[in-house]
Amino acid sequence: MSLTTVPSPPRDPARRLRRAAVVALGSIGLALGGLATAAPASAATIIGGIDIAQQCRVQEWRPLEARLLDPHNAYSWRCYSPYTGNLYSVDMNAACRNQYGNGAYAVVLNGSDPYSWRCAR
Repeated sequence: MSLTTVPSPPRDPARRLRRAAVVALGSIGLALGGLATAAPASAATIIGGIDIAQQCRVQEWRPLEARLLDPHNAYSWRCYSPYTGNLYSVDMNAACRNQYGNGAYAVVLNGSDPYSWRCAR
């Protein structure tokens, strides 16, 4: 009994290159498709407004008054001490936690509108 060897077909470098390109493009397509179908991050839910005057009354050791320094700047709220004349920043995140509990935080909807502060969760 004799075994006959069948010669293998000649290797085609262009075919190997095309195959590698198809595999690479397919991998990229799968990766991009996975990114495109990923679930979006959940958006914050607005749970209410901020009582800035109340926050000024409780954030320091003695009651302070809420003051708006610039009617076109949401970040211009300050707590004013009638005893010393000093101005203090308002802790908007603490205001939200005080009003709505842990997990609440402050968001500003429009930087040019001081009355656009809200609490979210």
